[in-house]
Amino acid sequence: MIRRHARGFSLLEVMIALAVLAIALAATVRAVGEQSRVQAVVRDAAIARWVASNVIAETRLSERFPATGEREGQTRMAGRVWRWRRVVSDTPDGDMRRIDVAVYAADAPAGSEDSLVRLSGFASGRDRRE
Repeated sequence: MIRRHARGFSLLEVMIALAVLAIALAATVRAVGEQSRVQAVVRDAAIARWVASNVIAETRLSERFPATGEREGQTRMAGRVWRWRRVVSDTPDGDMRRIDVAVYAADAPAGSEDSLVRLSGFASGRDRRE
């Protein structure tokens, strides 16, 4: 009696293998897309933090003791335009002022409260030579 041995895979085995591969590839593509989105959010937050730091530093350098009030402006950094809002307020120490800066993407709606970053700093009214 002669026995025949089947060689290769059956059609069902090939279809199951392709289904598993398709599911794995779809999950990989989704993970890569999500990672790209997260990277863009982190990049924008880091640049916005630099913009806020620069606004605080410029305020300290240009105004010895900044006046209280609110001011808005735009800054170009990393090839993009960023909107910022600066609020200078009094503190319990009469020789100090608080500087709060919120930074927004330029395409964010005006009056939007969804800032990318908020940063605070302080300015002293004392003579810097002391």
